[in-house]
Amino acid sequence: MSDSTENVVPQVRVEGLGPVRRIVLDRPDRHNAQTPRMWAELAAAGRMLSADPEVCCVVLVGNGASFSSGIDLEEIRRPDGFIRRLAAHPPGDPDPMLAAIAVAQESVRWIPRAPFLVIAAITGAALGAGCQLALACDVRIVADDARFALAEVRHGLLPDLGATAWLPRLVGRERALDLMLTGREFTGTEAVALGLALRAVPAPDVLSTAQEYAEAVGRLPRAIPAYLKTAVDAAGLERSLAAAAEGQAACIRANSALRDG
Repeated sequence: MSDSTENVVPQVRVEGLGPVRRIVLDRPDRHNAQTPRMWAELAAAGRMLSADPEVCCVVLVGNGASFSSGIDLEEIRRPDGFIRRLAAHPPGDPDPMLAAIAVAQESVRWIPRAPFLVIAAITGAALGAGCQLALACDVRIVADDARFALAEVRHGLLPDLGATAWLPRLVGRERALDLMLTGREFTGTEAVALGLALRAVPAPDVLSTAQEYAEAVGRLPRAIPAYLKTAVDAAGLERSLAAAAEGQAACIRANSALRDG
């Protein structure tokens, strides 16, 4: 992972034009294992697409056999790896380690804030940080035999890329704690049964199913997914109603047939 080629080859690609785009995790030889470079590139892709008023839906997919196998284990093992660098920070107030972790969290922080729908198309492994990246997305289309696990506990760590926020909302507090504390694996079929994924299909059909879903969303006015996400994520009824009202006003103003009729 430390060779000079990887210092210049992007680990994330953005593809497509128009209302539907694709973000591709591009380390197929490592099952799209995540690195600080990948986190930075994911955050940059999110900023770029969020600033583009044409984007209505994004499909997030891994190149190759797996969505993402989690953090690259070399980032744990190597003396100059990310986890070892974190461990080198002395305690302080504020703790200097927290700022470095916050930079990594930018890789997922943009997704719920994005003014478009993000669909994860998941095949193969979605483990640890890969599972958390999938959970950050708005919709998950998964292979029925995909492998999921919040595996951080196997390395004496806990999930800090959003699972603690998104998982309880999807499956409840008790089951979320169980999945994070045990690190147990579950399949795409079980993910649907748990409420963690929208649909499980055979692996060869995952990307086409996600793309079809994205194209349907892409035919909508951008304000609809943007404001629906805001309203659904708002804390409490009054904030949700206010966000829905703002969205409705934006849709009515953008709809010339309603405005001019």
